[in-house]
Amino acid sequence: MAGALVWRLSTRWRTAVDRAVAPHGLTHATYVLLSTLFALRAAGEGRASLLPPSQRALADAAGLEPMYVSRLIRALEADGLVARTRDERDSRVVRLDLTDRGLAVARPAMRTVQLLLDHLLAPLGGRDSSRSAELVTVLTALLDAPLDAPLDTPIEGVTDA
Repeated sequence: MAGALVWRLSTRWRTAVDRAVAPHGLTHATYVLLSTLFALRAAGEGRASLLPPSQRALADAAGLEPMYVSRLIRALEADGLVARTRDERDSRVVRLDLTDRGLAVARPAMRTVQLLLDHLLAPLGGRDSSRSAELVTVLTALLDAPLDAPLDTPIEGVTDA
């Protein structure tokens, strides 16, 4: 039951974000990459020695598969939203940064999604409520749990029949 509810909520929220960012020319997936790249960029502001994040670091931070991120980044680059460069020290590494156009799209899209989150989290008291903080804690614990569960352990109440 919990798994089905998480799946349904995830699907509904993804659809809501897709609809909200469509006027910005984005999909949920491209929004996730732009907003994550924005956050990684902001975290590095003021650090002169910090290189732009690698494509792999972006995939890890966004929680997406590297091959999927590669395909999306090529599309974002073609749209002029992201610049890709090869790392000077390791040509296998691709560094990413938002272009000026990417910033001009990302900022209003992020404001749109923040307003959407205010609406979606209203039943819990809003984004800044203690109930929303509890939800974040619970979801983080679930995300941190290992996925490789033993599949040979019998589950109470489930039979092979």
